[in-house]
Amino acid sequence: MNTHATPPAPWYKQPWLWFILAPLIAVFIYASFFMYIAVTTSDGIVKEDYYKVARGMNIDTSKSDAASRLGLEGTLNFDTVTGDINLRLSGMLTSFPQTLSLNIIHPTHQKFDQILILKSVDGKGIYSGSLTAGLIGKRYLSLSPADESWQLRQEMVPPYSELISLTLTAQ
Repeated sequence: MNTHATPPAPWYKQPWLWFILAPLIAVFIYASFFMYIAVTTSDGIVKEDYYKVARGMNIDTSKSDAASRLGLEGTLNFDTVTGDINLRLSGMLTSFPQTLSLNIIHPTHQKFDQILILKSVDGKGIYSGSLTAGLIGKRYLSLSPADESWQLRQEMVPPYSELISLTLTAQ
């Protein structure tokens, strides 16, 4: 008959200890990783004419109002295969600008935005340019001259066909 009992294993070899500590260690590692990502990346900004007054949010519609007074309207045609963009701008402008800025804005993240310069073809409201990347998902379009005295807007919703035609209006 053997009266000597085997001594218990050291604490770090106990299976129940690791069963309890493993999820806590995993949470600590994941929390550290996500904290690093949250601190080192930016959220991007929303490109609108919003401004904060006290606890409310207001939007500045002066640029859209100026476009309405001028009776501006644009017909924008995209060729999603070649990336060509054509714009026909109409309205009561004394002279059409040589270049227009077309902002193609992603609803949630700034890194997917495209800022394109459309150049005048004939000086009478015909402009052309090219996409810098493909269009995937919902987009907001904003068209304005270099002095940003007026602005036309439109929303693009997928599915996109090979040729897209939109009418930009003062909204």
